[in-house]
Amino acid sequence: MIQTQSVIERLQRLQPDLELCIEPIRTKGDHITNVPLTQIGSDGVFVAEIEHALHERRIDVAVHSLKDVPTVQPVGLRLIIVGPREDVRDVLVSPMTFAISTQGLYPISDKKQDPVPPRIGTCSLRRCAQMQHLCPDAQILPLRGNVDTRLRKLEQGEYDGIVLACAGLHRLHMQERLAGKLTYLPVEVMMPAPGQGALALEIRDEAEMLRLLAPLNDVGTQATTSAERMFMRRLGAGCYLPVAAHAEIVADLLSLRGLVISLDGRRRVSVQQHMQWTPATNIEHAEQLGVRLAEQALTLGASDIIRELAVREQEGQRV
Repeated sequence: MIQTQSVIERLQRLQPDLELCIEPIRTKGDHITNVPLTQIGSDGVFVAEIEHALHERRIDVAVHSLKDVPTVQPVGLRLIIVGPREDVRDVLVSPMTFAISTQGLYPISDKKQDPVPPRIGTCSLRRCAQMQHLCPDAQILPLRGNVDTRLRKLEQGEYDGIVLACAGLHRLHMQERLAGKLTYLPVEVMMPAPGQGALALEIRDEAEMLRLLAPLNDVGTQATTSAERMFMRRLGAGCYLPVAAHAEIVADLLSLRGLVISLDGRRRVSVQQHMQWTPATNIEHAEQLGVRLAEQALTLGASDIIRELAVREQEGQRV
C-alpha cells in the first residue's frame, strides 16, 4: 500500500484535479503463506488477480514490485517502469554479527567454542542458493509473510537471521528500528532478482492512460530492468528460480551481470557484458544485451542447471 500511495502522490502533483482511489486486491501469493511460492503456481502468483481486474476494467492502474511480474505481459496490457529505483541489494537482518566478503559469510562470536551454524530464513530460491554458497554450514529455512510477520518470527527466535530486500525495508522506513541488526549484502556477494527495487505500473494498452502516466516513466530504470528481465526470459527461467541479474548505467556504459546457480550453491554460471548507452538509446538495445548475456550463460552450462530446476519446480507443484 505504501508503494501505491507514493504513486498517487506523484500523480496528484502532476495533475492536482485528478480523482484517484485505491482498490486493494489480495492475490493468491498473499493468501497462501504456508507453502513455498514454487508450489502455488510460481510466476504470476502476485499479479494474476490484479491483471484480471485490469481486463475487467475494475481498476485502471496496478502497482507492482517489478521483480514479482512475469517477463511477458498478457495481451492488451503493458508496463510503465517508475523511477528512481530503490536500493537493489538484499540485507541480512540478525542480532548476530557477520563478516562478509565475496568468499563467504561468517557469523562472528565472542564465545570460545565453535559457533552453531546459523538458521537463516528466506522464501526465495535465489537467496537460498546464494546463501548456501556463501555460508555452506547455515541451515536455510522457509519463511513467508509480509515484512512485519517475518521480523516478528525473527524476534521470537525462530531464526538467527532473515534475508530481505533493502527496498522493502527502506519504503517502510525501518532502518532506525533495526539499527545494529542489518548486514547489507553487496551485489558482488548476493546478486539481486531481476527488477528488484523497481516499481512497475501495469495498465491497459490505451493511449489515454499512456499519456497520463508517461511522466512517471524513468528511461534509465526501464533500460536496466529491461536488460535484467530479458536475461531471465531468454533463459526460460521463472521469477522465483535461482536466477539473478543486475544492470547499472555508469557514464555512457550500461553494464549487465547475470548469475545462474544450483540450489545447493555449488554450481554457478556468472557472466557479464556491457554496451554503450545514452538516454536516446532504444530500449530494445538493452533487451538485446540481456539476450546476449543469457546466450553466453547457456553456452557455459546454465542450461543444465535450469533444466534440473524446472524438473524440481514441476515436482514441487505436484506435491
